[in-house]
Amino acid sequence: MSRRAITTLCAVPAALFLVVIGILHGVVNVSGLRRGIERGQIAARFADAVLVNAAFSGAALSLLGLIVLLSLPGLLAGSREASRVATAIGICVAVVGAAGYLWSPTQPGVLIFLFFGALLAAPLLTSRRKFTG
Repeated sequence: MSRRAITTLCAVPAALFLVVIGILHGVVNVSGLRRGIERGQIAARFADAVLVNAAFSGAALSLLGLIVLLSLPGLLAGSREASRVATAIGICVAVVGAAGYLWSPTQPGVLIFLFFGALLAAPLLTSRRKFTG
């Protein structure tokens, strides 16, 4: 199996994960925060900002996945620029996963971000010489 095929097999699941988890993040957090606002656990004066923050963070995750999916033709063609963009996104997601686990080691679920970030970045980093200008 070629390095580009391996890269593609790793990039597609990581990108789809980001798109799906971004949508889920937005839906679940916005509905959960609304319940918290209704119960009075979150001050009413912060309600709009908290809801917008939750929706925006979910949209941002989905956007990162969409960027990777849109750069997939470039990855297949061997574009160095597409490789750099996807690698940067993978490293960023992996760092967020590692930082999330260090912040809250009692919630190992955040390690899935480390896994998918590494799944995206590792093949691109190991085969970076195969990508051309």
